[in-house]
Amino acid sequence: MKKIAIIILTLNFNLGFGQVEIPFFEQIAFDFYKDSLLTKFPVEKRIKIPKYTTDFHFSSYKFQVNECLTGELLTEGKELEIFGIYALEQMDFDSPTHKMNYENLDKKQFRIKKSSSNLNLRISQPYHKKDYFENFYVIISENYKRKNITYYLLIDKNGKIKNWCRKESEMIIIH
Repeated sequence: MKKIAIIILTLNFNLGFGQVEIPFFEQIAFDFYKDSLLTKFPVEKRIKIPKYTTDFHFSSYKFQVNECLTGELLTEGKELEIFGIYALEQMDFDSPTHKMNYENLDKKQFRIKKSSSNLNLRISQPYHKKDYFENFYVIISENYKRKNITYYLLIDKNGKIKNWCRKESEMIIIH
């Protein structure tokens, strides 16, 4: 009887504290963009995409989630912070969340670039509300000469897209 109790306790302990697999948020966002968003909002030119995940977060850039997704403006530093463990893992070049999977990609629609310069499409790393790890925010940004289209995605901790919205902005040059 003691042996059975020890085995059950050991199994419960090992199963209860197993390693949790973190979703590849950029891949989930790209697949949603490719399969759902482009059917609703097609583009005329080929989209230049990075072979590897790129740092969307420039030093002068503050990550923000638009009101169209949450009903309020969420800003990095105030309400949001980068998913630190995930970001550190991506710094490892051998990380499975570093190289994007572009199998079955329409080559007429996308062009894969090895460098991160002159990209039309950028996908952010995941952010979350401070001390709340149930939902994550990811931004997909289409960048053109005078136009920017931004998709804001809300993804749960299991990698399921719960909500999204789209915002378009144009640059006006006054001479």
